[in-house]
Amino acid sequence: GTPLRAPTDGMIRKTVTALCFIACVILQVPLMSLGGDDVRPFTPVAAVASQFVLSAKRGDDPGDAARVLMYPGELARGLWQRAVCATSKSSPSDRCDKPWPPPWKDSVDTDELKTYFRRVSKVFGSKITHVIAGSFFSVGAALLALVRGHTATLGLFSCVMIGYPIMTTRGTGVQPLWGLVPFLALAYMTTSITSQRQAAAARRRAKLRAKEGKAPSVTTTGDGEAKKER
Repeated sequence: GTPLRAPTDGMIRKTVTALCFIACVILQVPLMSLGGDDVRPFTPVAAVASQFVLSAKRGDDPGDAARVLMYPGELARGLWQRAVCATSKSSPSDRCDKPWPPPWKDSVDTDELKTYFRRVSKVFGSKITHVIAGSFFSVGAALLALVRGHTATLGLFSCVMIGYPIMTTRGTGVQPLWGLVPFLALAYMTTSITSQRQAAAARRRAKLRAKEGKAPSVTTTGDGEAKKER
């Protein structure tokens, strides 16, 4: 059998970068404040989950698709809140009374997601289409990084479609947060345009070799008559 190759430093760095980008997206590292401490900050996962309840009515079940997206971030958010409550000297807030880990059924609320989407739409205005598209690109890039170890060109699309609206939007209490820097850096670092070009070139070479292999060769017999061989 073919001997297994030991992982190189480049392969290890690539894997670590991909895992950090996945964690940044799935754990919902905040990218932008949307108007106050009590308002959920902007994250690509929350923006995508809000699209799943657009047609739902108030009080409807958001569905397991939204819960699958939101639950890892809710775990991380709840754990961080408990750490803040444990170290805070001020009077505890209502957030400190929430159970952790959050129950699966109660981890996502349809009304909260619909309110969140209205807030995002108000903040970004005409740029909301770019933001939602970039959010889907980001989630897709995280899944691609999980499967293939890189985001191909989706990482670059995520940088442009999310980074530009966030950095050009201004308002009261609306500003980029610390999570934007690692998000953009990791999204760009996991982009693999070169590998995509190499893969496309390899496919073209394989097609050319396949065509050349199917072409019949022509030989000449002793009496001068041409003969085709396959």
